[in-house]
Amino acid sequence: MKYKHVLLAVNFDANAEYLVMKAAEQAKAHQALLSVIHIDPDFTELYEGVREFNPAEFDESVHSQSVQDMATLLKEADYPIFKHIFYAGYVEDQIIKAINEFDVDLLVFGHHESSWFHQLTLSSSEPLLRKMPCDLLFIRVER
Repeated sequence: MKYKHVLLAVNFDANAEYLVMKAAEQAKAHQALLSVIHIDPDFTELYEGVREFNPAEFDESVHSQSVQDMATLLKEADYPIFKHIFYAGYVEDQIIKAINEFDVDLLVFGHHESSWFHQLTLSSSEPLLRKMPCDLLFIRVER
């Protein structure tokens, strides 16, 4: 199966650069579009939903530091970024909305090793997995 659009869901943390590289590898292998979605914690009280970052209309006073930092990181990617999307609100709702809106067929995200008890009872990704309209690729990352 050849994917057409890979979406990386990522937090801006110590694993972000590694996950961008791994998602770019997948997109390159499938000659697919590569997009990135991340949470914008600075705007959660101002709006809810999915927003697209447009570098041509970049206004430092409007975009939060997390969006600016992610844009800088994505410039280092070894593959062109089709969409840079940020969101505020419930993670699973916003990711699924972006998947449907941008016709994504592979979602990539990092996964920390955790106990089976945590995975069954406390996992924040579990609701997302139940509703996922596309294929998933978990990339193991360090804590």
